[in-house]
Amino acid sequence: MTAAALRLCVAAVVVAFAATPARAASEFVEPTGVVTLREAARAALLGNPDLRAFAAEIRARDARAVQAGLPPNPALAAESENLAATRSGAFARAETTVSLAQLLELGGKRAKRRRAALLERDLADWDYESHRALVLSTVTKAFVAALAVQQRLALADELIRIADASVETVGAQVRAGAVSPIEQDRARVAGDRARLERVQLEHEVRAARAELAATWGGSRVAFVGLRGDLAVVAPPPPIEHFLARVEDNPALARWTAELEQRRAALAIERARAIPDLTARVGVRHLNEDDAVAAVAELSFPLPIFDRNQGGIAEAGHRVAKAEAERAAAEAAVRSTLARAYETLHAAFDQVVTLRDAVIPRAEAVFRGVQGNYARGLFRYLEVLDAQRTLFELRGQYLQTLATYHGALAEVERVSGAAVVEPAPGRETP
Repeated sequence: MTAAALRLCVAAVVVAFAATPARAASEFVEPTGVVTLREAARAALLGNPDLRAFAAEIRARDARAVQAGLPPNPALAAESENLAATRSGAFARAETTVSLAQLLELGGKRAKRRRAALLERDLADWDYESHRALVLSTVTKAFVAALAVQQRLALADELIRIADASVETVGAQVRAGAVSPIEQDRARVAGDRARLERVQLEHEVRAARAELAATWGGSRVAFVGLRGDLAVVAPPPPIEHFLARVEDNPALARWTAELEQRRAALAIERARAIPDLTARVGVRHLNEDDAVAAVAELSFPLPIFDRNQGGIAEAGHRVAKAEAERAAAEAAVRSTLARAYETLHAAFDQVVTLRDAVIPRAEAVFRGVQGNYARGLFRYLEVLDAQRTLFELRGQYLQTLATYHGALAEVERVSGAAVVEPAPGRETP
């Protein structure tokens, strides 16, 4: 899997799931066998518990918006008067009134309330998008880290094979009387050390795979390996390429909706300063002469003391707070982007240097020392030193590749821009 293919895998999964913030849990099948990044990303989007929680919150806010748009219920009332009037029968002069009252909201309160609720729903959408980007970045980093450890394990196997071959080679030299038996003991110690390191790497592989499985909510590791190639890298574009797209970061783009929602809340508080009207209509039965009369009533609070001054002021301050928070969020995003970009650039420079200069020289030194040892020109100690240096550099190379791809995922998450644009129609693993 090349760097471009890594990016395309994630992009394809994002497009596939862009219109469906939640899928039924029954659709989720935990990956098995040998897993690619595409499969890991798909599993994370389907199975991540946090994403399911965000999807449920979106549905809850949809329901809140429906509720916010409903008018208040009318009230039915029945009232009897003069039930026990003096100098007459108990009910002779009773008056019974049945009425229907309706609160009439003025100032467009219901429309403003619904708009604020819909904006809160938009905020939930943005929060979902932000967390989905985080999940994709997290699963990419976990996949890269696990793949790097898996390749380090393969490197350890190669080192063990070389160490075992060295024991045989040195043993032949010992039997021929060319070197001391202590040289063969050194070769055996090198092999034992390589095996110990391999045992440690086996634990690291299991831990890294468990961390990857956790991104899709897996309680166990159901897959047996990962497939991908981290070795192909590309020079990152200038940082301006990402700074120009930083507004695409959902964590920053959400603040546009946040400001609109706070202003909508301010509009609601201003509307609450306008008193609502209560209208009541009904009929009254006059028991004394068996007559029926219509009744009507209008009630209107007098806004003398409470004009919702505190609510309006509070909502206004929250708008100002949102503006300051947006500025702080933008500064944080730009700072995070700068750090991730510098990590990416440094990792790329190290990868190129190790791949093109340092490791080839170390390989040449190792081959030269091996050949000269066979001709009796070097001690085995020099062979061990060259071998250790070469394999440490190869391990450092794998770790630097993991750092590069991890920083790549972070830069793309923060900026919302692809680092490597894949060719149209390119197949992914």
